[in-house]
Amino acid sequence: MTQEKEDFLLYGHHMTEWRHVRPLAQGIAYFDPKTKMAYSHIDYLVEDVRGRLLQKRTFESHSQRAYFIVENNELNEYKGLTLPYSDEIVPASGQQPRGLLLKEHGEREASALNDIAKNGGNVKAEYFDVGLASLKREGSKINVRPLTAEDGEIIRYGVLRRWGHDYIPFIRLDLFQIVRQLAIMKGVDHIELLSSALARFGRVLRTTHELGIYHCFTHPGNIDAHGNLIDYEHAIYSDEIPAINENISTKIKSEDVERFSEAGLRFRDIDVFFGGEREILRRCQECFKLSHEELMTKVRFLRENIELSVGIPVFELLAHLNIGFYEDTLKKLSIRDQRRIIEAFIDNYCSISERQGIKKKIFSVLDRAREWTEAISGFIVNPENLEACIRQIPSEFILGLWELPPLKLCPID
Repeated sequence: MTQEKEDFLLYGHHMTEWRHVRPLAQGIAYFDPKTKMAYSHIDYLVEDVRGRLLQKRTFESHSQRAYFIVENNELNEYKGLTLPYSDEIVPASGQQPRGLLLKEHGEREASALNDIAKNGGNVKAEYFDVGLASLKREGSKINVRPLTAEDGEIIRYGVLRRWGHDYIPFIRLDLFQIVRQLAIMKGVDHIELLSSALARFGRVLRTTHELGIYHCFTHPGNIDAHGNLIDYEHAIYSDEIPAINENISTKIKSEDVERFSEAGLRFRDIDVFFGGEREILRRCQECFKLSHEELMTKVRFLRENIELSVGIPVFELLAHLNIGFYEDTLKKLSIRDQRRIIEAFIDNYCSISERQGIKKKIFSVLDRAREWTEAISGFIVNPENLEACIRQIPSEFILGLWELPPLKLCPID
């Protein structure tokens, strides 16, 4: 195994330049030239695979479960650690053990990305099954260990490889200052970069919805600086909705059940991106006794001074809230630039016949409210009934669906 020493090129820029824009930790992964997969750890791989691995220098994701390799001016990203140990569930990842990518989620994301790539998307993916592990639950605690004869739920985990033309996994749209630094490095206007990203995001999301795929977690942190939407590991397909409805109608008593439909999921995909996670934001306002604007001010301050939040749970919570692209980015720009960027999305997501009417309604409300309301997202989703009141399905409800069939798979015997 050998380790490269050179300063790699990615899209025409040296990695030292990229790391000046977005600091990136370095590490080591083990690359399989036969399958093009890479592994964070090799202890539990089969001997045949271990014998052909090459050691590669990697750059690590801030998610702590993804890493990427740059070679020949191209990037391959790998999501999912290959060390079957964990003692913590990450609720936002669909109850997956920290660090691991479970098979059902990895396969789902690969399927969605490839379906979209066949219809003009830029990012492709491949899921590779790595192994089995044992998961034991004790109340809210878990214990994941290598598979043994002991009791425990058997889980499959693996690695997802993502790649694509101009895909930048380490710079996401929720990083305002870093996206602006990227524009400077590329020698393009910041607003032009954002407009281009929103245009692509609009095209990708329109394709996604036309294919009957609903992402469900479209916060700006799941979209790269070029507008590529990723992290489809909790996507819901339209043909799954009838079976899901059949189960939730008897097991979940909530007004959210009535919202769970293709229209409701389409609305959520748009509203979560522009308006944030409304139920979580509402709870934070109540908990900290803050107005909407006071909460936004505190979150923006902690975002811009992220080092102040480290190690302080309340500050870390606020710093990582999804407040939406409007509050996170657009509100920091002039009205003229806001409109240009929003129009780029509308022109690529909405049909030609509806665009002008939707824009007129959106800008009328924004001029009065100075915030992205649910009514604005409703204009985009349901332009034929502009007075319809649509509410965002909460994330807690969506994640709860993964505890029920058909999304929850049967345990492995």
